[in-house]
Amino acid sequence: MYDAMSELLSEIAAGEDIYLELKEVIFKGNQIRFGGADTKATEFIARRLCCFANTEGGVLVLGVNKHREIVGVTPDKMDLLEQWVVNVSQDNCEPPVYIIPDRRLLPNAEGMALLCLKVDVPKSPYVHHTSGGRWMSRVGSHCRDLRADQLARLLERRQIGQPFEERPISSAALEALDTDLFEAYCQRRFGPGDMFEQPGMEFRLINLKLAARLESGLVAPTVVGLLLFGREPITTWLPGAFVQCVLYRGIMADAHEQLDEKLFRGPVAEQIVQATRFVQRHIPVAAEKTYEGRMDHPAFSLRAVHEAIVNAVVHRDYQLSGSNVRVMVFDDRIEISNPGGLHNTLRPENLFAGAQPYRRNQVLAGFLRDYSSPLTGRALMESRGEGFLMLVRETRALGGDVELDSQPGALKLILGRAKL
Repeated sequence: MYDAMSELLSEIAAGEDIYLELKEVIFKGNQIRFGGADTKATEFIARRLCCFANTEGGVLVLGVNKHREIVGVTPDKMDLLEQWVVNVSQDNCEPPVYIIPDRRLLPNAEGMALLCLKVDVPKSPYVHHTSGGRWMSRVGSHCRDLRADQLARLLERRQIGQPFEERPISSAALEALDTDLFEAYCQRRFGPGDMFEQPGMEFRLINLKLAARLESGLVAPTVVGLLLFGREPITTWLPGAFVQCVLYRGIMADAHEQLDEKLFRGPVAEQIVQATRFVQRHIPVAAEKTYEGRMDHPAFSLRAVHEAIVNAVVHRDYQLSGSNVRVMVFDDRIEISNPGGLHNTLRPENLFAGAQPYRRNQVLAGFLRDYSSPLTGRALMESRGEGFLMLVRETRALGGDVELDSQPGALKLILGRAKL
């Protein structure tokens, strides 16, 4: 918003309104204050970010005083200010507010170019509150607390009751989806022919829940649409939607003992296959000579590893944007961690007893039944709910064991090494 210099200067001259907030930055050492602020700086800015995100979006310009005069920000403090604003957006807003900081040189009344920080806050698909518990929206040039009835209507408009995977990402356009990848999927699932040529791509994407129409009338990809068919890296729109694989020497997560690391940020089907291949490359294999020839004894079951990675990617909570799936390979075990913990009322003992899983991302799980793994020759996701017991059997058959550590915000699956 207000990307053109002339437009931004014109808006500043006109003054604050529903889309624009101007603030002078005052530094006391490395402490940040704002001219005219009536509360702590972090809470003050968090309220502004939440207001814009909860309303129609807007722009915060730091370096302009209450008289609409461009006073700038000291250049040697700009890094500090920008990082501070980013931290506030992530740590003092719930859920974190997506912002786009942009340094601008703006001319003052004498024509001197002064450094300012322009912070774009797009309209959010969520409803945000500050860490101080304030639910707010923008009314004219002011931030106002939402009444209970207003909050209820806003939650309804933003479809907060809708599963997260089906919500549109308003900051992404349909061009964020790889249509060639989508067409290849349709050919596999539905077969060749022209059955989908009419009434068009948008219709197909919307009805498969891969896209949704916004209040503005525009069509945007949904979370599941980006996960399955987003152009790499999908972390552009879903920051935590990647798999990190790390190989360590020894049994401790020590950066000095790290031997290999890869980050996989493509569509989730590729993430699963690439992460499994990473582990496959590093699984130790002992060989034994028998009368029937060479017999290999892998330290871990690849099928169990594959199933564990599938579960982590499919069942993770994608709303937790600051976390990602991690696959950590040690000498004595493999740890697969995913954000979100077990869904609903499920407990670790339920899974070991063979209970049917509660799927956090039902649509994603459904799509992955249509993908075959080149590593196992089976569907990435099967519908019988037997995957967890299978990985337990496979691991124990080699002499290892399986542990499941469920915390409120994370789940860790540990595959013990085979007793070779």
